[in-house]
Order: sequence, then C-alpha cells, then structure tokens
Amino acid sequence: MPNPMRIVPNDHGVLTLPAYAILDNMLNIPERDYRTFEEMCSFFPKDTPATVRDALSELRKEKYVVIIHGDTYAVNKLRIPQMKLR
Repeated sequence: MPNPMRIVPNDHGVLTLPAYAILDNMLNIPERDYRTFEEMCSFFPKDTPATVRDALSELRKEKYVVIIHGDTYAVNKLRIPQMKLR
C-alpha cells in the first residue's frame, strides 16, 4: 500500500523546528488542525508549554495559523496552495 500524501510547509527555512513540527502536525492530521493551546500541548508532551506557545506565536506571525473563537488555533487554509504535496 503506498504512503499517503503529506502537505509539506514551504517555509524557506523561516520557521524554527518546533514551529515546523506543529505546523506539519496540524496540516497532516485532520483532527489537529483546529485546537486550543492546552490541546496542542498535550500533542507535544516532550515540549514545554513555553516552547509550544512560542512556536504558535511564530506560526501566527508568519500567518500559517490564526486564532478563532478567542482561544482556538486553526490552520490558515489560504496558505496551503503555497505548499507542496509529497
């Protein structure tokens, strides 16, 4: 059975490794593209909450994620066409 296609962020080396990992996770696991900060921390138990917070702030700054409903992070779907399928 072939490997499923993945969306690969095309960040040109702008993102830190934690931010890239979170974005990759949000893009490729549909159940994780719309989560609160606390939920995001539970997906990355080896990272400190500060690391997750910094990565999410970085992703917001680069417009890869947006905050909706006050405390939920969601993938900015408008950025997906700029990414690659692999």
